[in-house]
Amino acid sequence: MSNFFNSKNVDDLNLIKKFNIDVSDIEVVSSKNLCLNHIEKALIIEKTLEAYEFAKINLKCGNITKRGFASNVCTNDGIWALGTNFNNTRNEISSVCGERSAILAAYNLSLLSYMQNANLNDCFDFKVKYICMSQALDLSKIEKATVPCEDCLSWFNTSRYFSNDTVVFSFERNNQKLCIKAVFLDEFLPYRNILTSNKFCSDKKIIYSVLAKKSADEKNIDNSMILNLVKLTYKSYLNNNLSALSNQNISCSIFANEKIYTLNKIDWTKRWFSEPLFACIFNATTENQDKTCVDAICYFGDEISKNDGAFNDGVVSIKGLGRIRQKYANDNTLLILNYNDNIFVTTIGEYLPMKFIQGYKI
Repeated sequence: MSNFFNSKNVDDLNLIKKFNIDVSDIEVVSSKNLCLNHIEKALIIEKTLEAYEFAKINLKCGNITKRGFASNVCTNDGIWALGTNFNNTRNEISSVCGERSAILAAYNLSLLSYMQNANLNDCFDFKVKYICMSQALDLSKIEKATVPCEDCLSWFNTSRYFSNDTVVFSFERNNQKLCIKAVFLDEFLPYRNILTSNKFCSDKKIIYSVLAKKSADEKNIDNSMILNLVKLTYKSYLNNNLSALSNQNISCSIFANEKIYTLNKIDWTKRWFSEPLFACIFNATTENQDKTCVDAICYFGDEISKNDGAFNDGVVSIKGLGRIRQKYANDNTLLILNYNDNIFVTTIGEYLPMKFIQGYKI
């Protein structure tokens, strides 16, 4: 780990001195074994403080949402880069989170380093090792660690730029004391890199997680309903007349307000497409408005895109799950996945165990 750190002395770290922080008093809280020596821990604190200062100045300068977030990203080759949330308008297309800003900044710095120092015939390998996140809240008011939003997690889900060992650091309060919370990426995305299947037969065994079984019983959803959802989604996948337009053929069904809604992914151009989950929600909310309640979601389709088979794009929309969990679904909403040997039923809360908290009502 030492190759990620250039400082040899805690006294060289200006923000730790500015905030009068005793590194020995700051606990690193992690559910996994994470061994940081004194200097390594000090640098993580310093880099998180850099993100904190960056978030504060961004909020002071003004952004539409009146919230300040920032991240400090470290690559496998030791390049650090800062980024903050950029809100041009409240519209999604004009906003980007601090994590993604920092990732892009680190990518650009890595690319410049590669151009300047490497043999251009070598393979360019960009991987993110650490993400130090912070919000603009006063340090004395921070209670819980910052959780990346699901839009950012959809970026983290790639195997090209991230690994399960990527660690996200942020400030948290533990027993009334400021500490550093360290979360490995596979704790945010436990189903990362687990492939579904586009093959289906009606005699597949249906397997529930413990939480999913409890939720299904509470919602009166039995095996016949689960199988019916998969069959309808599979039928939509097979009969997708627009599949030639799409880089991926993906279908989604939701069970909401005692009715099933099923739609396909449609690519409008190479970069823009309609997420089938959002399309299903649109139809459900058109009929049920604020009473819309999603009890189950089923995805079916191709993991690999036609035009770029080198990379696994995935079937399940992490961004989509995260967004509807904010209002129309919840942690107990069932998520149905078609695997080679079985149909597996889990929940959104298991698929995305940590929820990003909005700073305003939607």
